[in-house]
Amino acid sequence: MALGLAACQDQDSHQSPGTNGPAETATVPAEQTAQIPMGDTSQNSLDWDGSYKGLLPCADCSGIETTLTLKEDNSYRLQQVYQGKDESIFSETGKFTWDASGSKITLEDGSKYLVGENQLFMLDREGNRITGSLADNYRLNKEN
Repeated sequence: MALGLAACQDQDSHQSPGTNGPAETATVPAEQTAQIPMGDTSQNSLDWDGSYKGLLPCADCSGIETTLTLKEDNSYRLQQVYQGKDESIFSETGKFTWDASGSKITLEDGSKYLVGENQLFMLDREGNRITGSLADNYRLNKEN
């Protein structure tokens, strides 16, 4: 009998102070603690995948006819035709990345775009909106 009581007492010695049962510790995977919900962003609330088209300004031609297609797997295809030149089609494919705010993307060539409702706004090298009288010309509109 004394042996049975000793075994029970030994089991209870693993309890946390002030509790009646064994101590429990909760573990949360690092992936869950690192991601804090940001609320609505362009990345998670807009229907951003699809093709965007526009005529971007060009220093030595009449414009760059640009089509940028974004896919849900973060891949893209960029096609550009320099108007008034030989009009060859320059084409590039690759992966784009989202910034931490979920509102801007960066292509592999370093060009940046602000993702808006059915629009992409080309950004300067620092990731800021282009301002001035030509600002509206740096916009690509989503095709339906």
